[in-house]
Amino acid sequence: MKIINLCDTIDKIDLKDRKILYHLIINSRQSFNSIGKKVGLSKDIVAFRIKRLEKKGIIVNYTTEIDPAVLGWGVIRYYFIFQFVNPEIKQEIIDYFVNSELVIYVAELEGSYDLQVNIYVTSLRSLEFPFKYPTLYLKFLSFYDETQKKYRKYFDEQIITVFSKNTSFLPNFLLGDKKLAPSPMPISSTFLDAQIDKLDYEILKKLAINARIPTVKLANDLNVTTKTIKSRIKRMVDEKIVTSFSTIGDGTKIGYKNYKLEINLKDYDKKHEIIKYIQKNPNILVISETFGRGVDLDFGFALKDQTQLLDIINDLSSKFPETIKNFRYFSIIKYHKYNLIPFK
Repeated sequence: MKIINLCDTIDKIDLKDRKILYHLIINSRQSFNSIGKKVGLSKDIVAFRIKRLEKKGIIVNYTTEIDPAVLGWGVIRYYFIFQFVNPEIKQEIIDYFVNSELVIYVAELEGSYDLQVNIYVTSLRSLEFPFKYPTLYLKFLSFYDETQKKYRKYFDEQIITVFSKNTSFLPNFLLGDKKLAPSPMPISSTFLDAQIDKLDYEILKKLAINARIPTVKLANDLNVTTKTIKSRIKRMVDEKIVTSFSTIGDGTKIGYKNYKLEINLKDYDKKHEIIKYIQKNPNILVISETFGRGVDLDFGFALKDQTQLLDIINDLSSKFPETIKNFRYFSIIKYHKYNLIPFK
């Protein structure tokens, strides 16, 4: 899943900056020298420009994306619509989710929902989480019960959906070439039962906080050699436990906003036709196939404004009459938590 909370103007950064941002989104762990060769700049100029992007708040952090299914974890998404909530209660609820060890993602929303919370549960195998933790499933049941006791009176609606498949796309629109078609990121895993040990897990925890943490610092912090760190990271990338090292940013500062569009199908047989059609959209970021209450497809776009989103909705309605039952859409106001490694 790519995070580019992509409403000022893209003219605030030039093409070289956008190319640097593009390559950081694809692989934020690569060196300044590596990026420089791809964008035609020296490593010192690349380092200066990245620091400037960070200072402007265009780059907020560097994150590590993992494939939870490879490790036997599933992801459920909670969408909440609030009632009887004042700003203090709202913040209390957000803090509660942020501080939970099971919650990997908390985002404040505008549109069909008020809050999104992503949580890990045991998925492909009923397996004790490493290092003597109770199973994720049992911990989730306890967490769900506690949440309802504490805050159910503030939830007008709670909508649960489950990921079944995610396809992320390269942010080609950043390069400013309208002829450049969207292209999916090549993430296909043959390791359906990958294992991690305590050291792998500690590496992942640190990479989840900062994907650009230097290898030397990782080695010193974990009291192992740099060779060990490099080999462990390479193995986890090869086995698709780690699917990418990416970037969390505030795209409103470069002229884009992140919109999500959910579709509930009347004619389920047309699902793959819709996917094939929508993936040609130059601003597509992610396509999620889901199951749950009234959500069959979930599309993420980087768009300049809501008008563009409404154009997409109208276009889909025209291209696929009598196929789509309804739409829901929202944008992300603020990320409060993004950490794909569960437990503190």
